[in-house]
Amino acid sequence: MTTEPPNTPENAAEETNVALDLDSLEREDSKGPFPFRHKGRRYLLSDPQEIDWQRLLVAQRDPVYFVTLALPADDREEFFASDMPSWKMNKLMERYVAHYGLTSPGEAAGSPA
Repeated sequence: MTTEPPNTPENAAEETNVALDLDSLEREDSKGPFPFRHKGRRYLLSDPQEIDWQRLLVAQRDPVYFVTLALPADDREEFFASDMPSWKMNKLMERYVAHYGLTSPGEAAGSPA
């Protein structure tokens, strides 16, 4: 009985019978992070299409979790510890989704951009 070799990066490089090689796929249309200032500090929200798809599905129902995923880990504690009126958060999200061509913060997975 023959078995296939383990699925390792070394063996995957030798494999040619695949319809799509996600390991070699590079994104061409990234707009980069979305910069904004709050309480004198500059923050960057990552492109939602770069967020892991499984986490993004959960984040679609949880705006706080979504922002947690989009902010770099080093900025999360300070950002969430500072007060922000809801109208400002709404404006931030409005500009963020417009920047990436989305209709709501969690719709990156279905976005054509």
